[in-house]
Amino acid sequence: MMKKVSVTIAAVAAGMLAGCSSGSTEDTAGAEENVHLVAATQLDDQSPYAVGLREFKKVVEEESDGSVTVEVHTNGSLGGSEAELAQSAETGSVDLVVASPGYLAQKVKEVDFFSILYLFEDREHWTKVVDGEVGDEVARVTEEESNFKVLDYWSAGTRNYYGTQPVETPEDLENKTVRTQDSPVVTDTWQALGAQPTSVAWNEMYQALQNGLTDAAENDFTNIYLASHYEVADHLSLTEHDVTTRVFFTTQEAYDSMNAEQQEAVDTAVQKATETARATDEELASEYKQKLQEEGMEINEVDKEAFTEQTEDVRREAVESLGMEEEYERVQELKDE
Repeated sequence: MMKKVSVTIAAVAAGMLAGCSSGSTEDTAGAEENVHLVAATQLDDQSPYAVGLREFKKVVEEESDGSVTVEVHTNGSLGGSEAELAQSAETGSVDLVVASPGYLAQKVKEVDFFSILYLFEDREHWTKVVDGEVGDEVARVTEEESNFKVLDYWSAGTRNYYGTQPVETPEDLENKTVRTQDSPVVTDTWQALGAQPTSVAWNEMYQALQNGLTDAAENDFTNIYLASHYEVADHLSLTEHDVTTRVFFTTQEAYDSMNAEQQEAVDTAVQKATETARATDEELASEYKQKLQEEGMEINEVDKEAFTEQTEDVRREAVESLGMEEEYERVQELKDE
């Protein structure tokens, strides 16, 4: 750790050795001269998460003149699920993670607001919400009640049901086991539709579908294709229940270990990485929907209004339980703006 010293030739030299320009003594006080960050995702190295993390690495290393370096791990090499990676972030073995709200909600319940299904009308509506005051409020509460620092919000496409049999109405889900995200509001929603939610690590899903340990799952086009799940589940139904929110985060310790110039480099890299990850997510969604069809997956429409109506009580109860009625009203208002 650097010691607080006056601005002398020695201090300037220390700044040069750190690979970043020298600033005030307050800029570097209590911060490491060089910082190495570990970023990890359980997803494939072609996924939007991986693309975004590599963009973060590129930009932060350039902006910090090499004083901040990043090691990117994909394909679940440091953890096969978001839960494992979130825990690794908490213990300090991983610094940068992208995870669904449900995993952070175990520490901060308000984050689960973004897990509410049928909350967003479309991708444009989602962007207005997460990039506006509602997104800011969720980030503020998260940082106030946990050691996690929210960097930005990413997405993982729009999630749909897929399995060995198609569904068209909620009745078709009766007693079907469906692998879902580990979030109370998500599992409550699927139960309201008559399904039996189950928890399976992402890297174990292919075998679970193949062996009949679960009847179905729900995810976006990109992840379904990259995981080759079309080989063992050949029906996809356009339930479009979740325009997904994913939290790109680090820990406060990791962020505070950097000096002001390094933090500025990180902030710039976060913005660029977010733009890249979101754009990649949208591009791949269209591409992989077509590829799934080419591989023989049957894609059918559903009675979306019936799914929405049957889960309305779950949304109302979730909002009340989270104490986020005002935020929910703002989300509704943004539909018309």
